Amino acid sequence: MLNKVLRGMLLLVFVLPPATVMAQKVPGGKWWRSPRLSEQLNLSDEQKTQLDELYLNNRRNLIELKSALERERLELENLLDTETLNEPATLNQFEKLEKARANLATERFRYLLQVRKTIGYDRFKSLHEHFREFRRQGKRRGPHSEEDRGRPYGPDEGPRNSRGM
Repeated sequence: MLNKVLRGMLLLVFVLPPATVMAQKVPGGKWWRSPRLSEQLNLSDEQKTQLDELYLNNRRNLIELKSALERERLELENLLDTETLNEPATLNQFEKLEKARANLATERFRYLLQVRKTIGYDRFKSLHEHFREFRRQGKRRGPHSEEDRGRPYGPDEGPRNSRGM
């Protein structure tokens, strides 16, 4: 019974990830490579190069942090799957999982701060408003509408998926 309760609690934790809200203030992908959006924000070539470097470093870090998160999740599942529950070990592993999740959220937020620092307050605010409008229009039209072809992202880019990736 306790095992089922713990699994239910963990499911809630996984379904409601805590720190993706702030990371969704800017679009995912290389939005600065969109000619229309880049021109609208008046980004310099130097800023675009800096954003390219930030993006690449962030993606590398996210890959490592997501891998660490998955390892901790696997270990916790393994502990929960045993017939005899070792509560202290399970709680300790849960804390490791939450630390891995926090590290991932921190990296996403750090990237957000670096983007803001690179493009400045006014451009960042404009980008945020542009993204909010894009998301609002996408909800009205649906994710695969004909009107979506003029979106500010490249063909394989766009806002993060529902898991914030």
